[in-house]
Amino acid sequence: MIELLQVIFIGIAQGIGEFLPISSSGHNAVIEHLFERLGNSLTNDSSEFVKLNILLHVGSLVAVLIVFRQRIINMLTKDFRLIPMLIVATIPVVVVGYPIHKFAPWIQDSLPLISICFIVTGILLFATLRCPEGEKTTFTMSWKDALIIGCAQSVAILPGLSRSGTTIVVALFCKLKREEAAAFSFILSIPVIAGSGLLELHSMLKEEQPEASTASLSNGLLFVGVLASCIAGILALVFLLDWLKKGKLWYFAIWVFLMSPLTMALWLTEPNVATEEHLQEPAEVRMFDQSDGKTPKPFTSLFGK
Repeated sequence: MIELLQVIFIGIAQGIGEFLPISSSGHNAVIEHLFERLGNSLTNDSSEFVKLNILLHVGSLVAVLIVFRQRIINMLTKDFRLIPMLIVATIPVVVVGYPIHKFAPWIQDSLPLISICFIVTGILLFATLRCPEGEKTTFTMSWKDALIIGCAQSVAILPGLSRSGTTIVVALFCKLKREEAAAFSFILSIPVIAGSGLLELHSMLKEEQPEASTASLSNGLLFVGVLASCIAGILALVFLLDWLKKGKLWYFAIWVFLMSPLTMALWLTEPNVATEEHLQEPAEVRMFDQSDGKTPKPFTSLFGK
């Protein structure tokens, strides 16, 4: 029952955070660490956390398809050049994202990295105060604009760095209109989220789930998380999209600036308990494990070399 409530809570946070420039992945990681601190961690496996994170994004994807369905149909039928532009903008995130997902999944729940990226997100949002109103639309934007926005999305793979915030801000500096920048940002998320979700779904269906596993989440819990993310995402879009279109993204900078020190404080106050098994590990292995002898702490491995 506790796991169910946790998944629902994280799904709601994902659905709301995905459409606000506050980094849903960063908030999900902070929430999971808080659950772990309370002794109710969903999983000690970083790859399982990444799986949950990706599937929750699929729920957000469905919300985008529902709310923007008419806009997507109009854009795809009236301007076929948008399809190759989306492909061009997607290439950078595939080149950068796949190696990270494959070889460094622990990045997604690194609290120090998230704290730093929260600050970067806030700086980007405040930068919109000096960004003049653009005139470009998704029909008149250039290939260069699409590539630049795509590169911004690839950088925003880092947790704590808002994907929607980063791509919208960069699109604004490429002189797109506010509404057009938001629309392109959300539509650009479709191929990336869909591709990642399909890969995870294929992997889940192929692998056999061990009985009474404490390290992995059941498919039922994952489905509930996706559903919660979708419903919360639809509600967030319906009630908050008008606020986003006003271009006052810098309001959200205040929130992420507050989240940064709180996230760092959460990491600094994590208990450092060394078990006998932990002490017997080689030094090069222990440098990845600074908390409970089980969960890898990526900050050390990321900046320790």
